Amino acid sequence: MNENELQSRLLHIDKIGVRLTRIMWALILGFGLSAILNMAAAAGSVFYDHMPEKVAETLYMKDFHFGTFSIDALKDSIEAHHLAGIGYLMYSLYSALIVMILSFYRKLIITVVRGGQPFTEEAGTMMKKYSYLTLFFIFSSNPIVTILLFMILRLFAVIFDYGAYLQKKANETNRIQEEMIMSFAEITENKSGQTGQHIRRVSEYSKIIAEELGLKDSQVEMIGLASTMHDIGKLIIPAEILDKPARLNDEEFATIKTHTTYGAALLSRVEGDIMQLSKTIALEHHERFDGNGYPLGKQGRAIAPESRIVAVADVYDALTSRRSYKKPWDPKDAYDEIVKNAGKQFDINVIEAFKSGYERIEEARERYADKDTVEDCEL
Repeated sequence: MNENELQSRLLHIDKIGVRLTRIMWALILGFGLSAILNMAAAAGSVFYDHMPEKVAETLYMKDFHFGTFSIDALKDSIEAHHLAGIGYLMYSLYSALIVMILSFYRKLIITVVRGGQPFTEEAGTMMKKYSYLTLFFIFSSNPIVTILLFMILRLFAVIFDYGAYLQKKANETNRIQEEMIMSFAEITENKSGQTGQHIRRVSEYSKIIAEELGLKDSQVEMIGLASTMHDIGKLIIPAEILDKPARLNDEEFATIKTHTTYGAALLSRVEGDIMQLSKTIALEHHERFDGNGYPLGKQGRAIAPESRIVAVADVYDALTSRRSYKKPWDPKDAYDEIVKNAGKQFDINVIEAFKSGYERIEEARERYADKDTVEDCEL
């Protein structure tokens, strides 16, 4: 089951939860009204019993029917109405508890759909509180059901507590991965002084494009982080090729192209979602949408969506940055070149996102500009 199918099923479950909540609210109102009417009948019976005899005879009504409720003003019906009122009140409170639990689970489903973390210590604490509330109904007519509900809620509380523990461990693992990625990114950047803030800018551009595509916040952050490793394979490439102050010949270009496979190989044995995404981006960020890229010649949707995003970010930054063999392009010319290659070198949808987020991309480019680029602008 992929993520979209999972979200679709969760949304379907959420709709069922909404309907059940409405039904339970109707039951709350029905049971509550029944409790009020029965209590009123019992109170009326007591009041009637203490009236003067002549007044009571005048007001006496035997077997008066009000809708589905039979209100018998006889004294011996007081206990029956009183117990019925308490019973309906208990049902109303029981329904209210179920509504609270359903609302809680709806919040969890929405959290999952939005990419949040459902397993938290707070969620476990709430389940414990709900389990304690069920104990108020232990003396009801169905104590076995009450005990069973209590045990189920306690079980869920344990599951949420354990889930929170695992989530905490997963977060720690992700934190370590992030530190490793940033360290490798810094090493890659230092390998060639001319790249400057290239890695940082590509990360920022990629996040902006991902946001414009409507991806979830967690996906945006993961793409931004994983993109910092896109050129890690250049650690293997000789510095004299990376820093050559002229265009590369065919042999040198063939060597530089191997940084994609080198990068994937370096990351292939490292576990973790972020590292695996980094591996994919490192391998595919020079693939073209028309199939004329490298190293595998992948085409269209066969290229990972994250790689298609980083490809645009990487090329735009390469065009607008100084290199040992070229001066930086004017941003407007670079923009036109990127847009011109929509459907050829780049995914059309990604280019549309690039266009809609271009103003923010330019702000990021200026914010993380290389020192020599700033000096060029000042001259």
